[in-house]
Amino acid sequence: MTSFPHLTPSHRRSLRIALVVGACVAGGVAVWDLFTGGFYFRVLGIRVSSWDASKPFRIAILATVVALWLHDREAEPRQASWNRLTRLAPWMAAGVTVACIVVAVHFRILSAGGADAYGYVSQAHLWASGQLIVRDPLAPLTPVLKDAVVPLGYERAREPGWLAPIYSPGLPMLMALALRVIGPSGIYLVVPLLAGVTVWLTYALARRTADNRTAMMASALLAFSPMFLFQSLEPMSDVPVTACWIAAWVFAASAGALAPLGAGLAVSAAVLTRPNLVPLSIVVAAAVALYGDSGQRLRRVVLFAAAMLPGCLLVAWLNNRLHGSPLRSGYGPLEALYAWDRFWPNLVRYTKWLVQLHTPAILIGLAAPFVVRVKGAALMIAFTIALLCAYLFYFVFDSWPFTRFLLPALPLLFILGSSVALWLIGRAPVAYRGALVFLICLLLPCWYLIQAHSLGAFAIQRAEHRYDAVGQAVGESLEPQAIVFTLLESGSVRLYGNRPTLRWDLIEPADFSAVIATVRAHGYVPYLLLEEWEEAQFRERFARTSEFGRLDWPPVMRYDGASTTRVYALDDRARYLDGARIHTRNISAGLNLQ
Repeated sequence: MTSFPHLTPSHRRSLRIALVVGACVAGGVAVWDLFTGGFYFRVLGIRVSSWDASKPFRIAILATVVALWLHDREAEPRQASWNRLTRLAPWMAAGVTVACIVVAVHFRILSAGGADAYGYVSQAHLWASGQLIVRDPLAPLTPVLKDAVVPLGYERAREPGWLAPIYSPGLPMLMALALRVIGPSGIYLVVPLLAGVTVWLTYALARRTADNRTAMMASALLAFSPMFLFQSLEPMSDVPVTACWIAAWVFAASAGALAPLGAGLAVSAAVLTRPNLVPLSIVVAAAVALYGDSGQRLRRVVLFAAAMLPGCLLVAWLNNRLHGSPLRSGYGPLEALYAWDRFWPNLVRYTKWLVQLHTPAILIGLAAPFVVRVKGAALMIAFTIALLCAYLFYFVFDSWPFTRFLLPALPLLFILGSSVALWLIGRAPVAYRGALVFLICLLLPCWYLIQAHSLGAFAIQRAEHRYDAVGQAVGESLEPQAIVFTLLESGSVRLYGNRPTLRWDLIEPADFSAVIATVRAHGYVPYLLLEEWEEAQFRERFARTSEFGRLDWPPVMRYDGASTTRVYALDDRARYLDGARIHTRNISAGLNLQ
């Protein structure tokens, strides 16, 4: 069928070229807006500006889809974009993988603060130096200060005077390797690079279990998933453990003699990274058997089990060495972590967050075993359900970022969902199929990017920079005898400022004045470091038992960025009330990307 019969073939070709050029220009503008925040200039007195990436993205999508539709209406069936997708899929998946890495590297977090990031990064330094535990600088005061001497991400070790990390060693071991090979900046490249690996492995698995079109679509959707993108920027274990599990699936779906060993080693790494997910290995073992020849299934499962054993044994040994029992992690005993009454609240939350982040389309893959031929589709759903069950009885959280626990199932859901979407598209005329595929592969990622932007994914790098900036300012400005009472920054002040910290949230209100007297008696100069949201909690906790709980004097340092952080010198309070002027140093919020 001919489109626009009143136009000559050359005119129609020119129209398609113009649409493609327009799509490229609009896409470039959208990417520029996303990475730089927009632009503004004047040409011949005419204002040219763009600040919202969503508008040029929509233009690029519309132009691309129309150009494909025009081409396919006139092309021979063999030359239609639907049929050419099979050959182009590897290159498109490679492009998506590179784009994922570029975005993750550009927007990656470059500081280690809070509990998770500090816990992983500081433990990486321990592994790089050949240590499992770190000496507590406040060991002489531990009998009096107790757990207040322990920063976030650590607990008191079994050996008196030492601190032990609570997080699993898989990611810190990779970070330690990057630290030794690349240097300190290498620590923050591990997760972005593994994000790219995960996208490519998703393509590889879909290609083995379905087809090239499904593989291309699934990898594109995963790369721009708001949750996956958000976690690809964080120095945390969610993307690494996802990479391990999807690698296990790829090896399980391979027919090579050594493939079961690869699957087992990948699961071994996954257990090192997140031990509580070891039951998922049962589903992967079933996949190892399913994808093998009937006469080789037992041998494949035995090889798989043997290869996953090292990670399990190492975790058990470390748990026993650091926490006193092979089955006790740094998070505490199992009975304290899980409860039956958390099932329903968690089921509602995780389902709601998953749909809100990805639209209800994320669930259409559940129909895959009934409508499409994806080998192992039922096992992929079983893996997803098992993963969900691992967290349904875990602590109940109130914010969407904890959907990250479900990240290892996301590649499988996108593979199944893409297969169902392509099955539906395959019912349409050939001339429409290519345009529909690209509409999904462009429209959903565009919506995902807008969603990620609205959730602050691209601003988190600057927000997290405060840990580095404040920590360095503490190290530069406060005397060597300074001791800092803090909570969220109890680790980052040690890492960047080289000053000991005390957790004020672990000090009883009635003991606060005595604790201050104790540290002063041992030669320390006390300071208080509070995030803005912590100040109300600090006042509520200590205002009735200590004059310092009123926070009624100016800080000596202040950081204003995405959030505000203040550092108070406790000795300044009496001086200020006597009329002395307190100078507040403003800490630069500038971000160095080098």
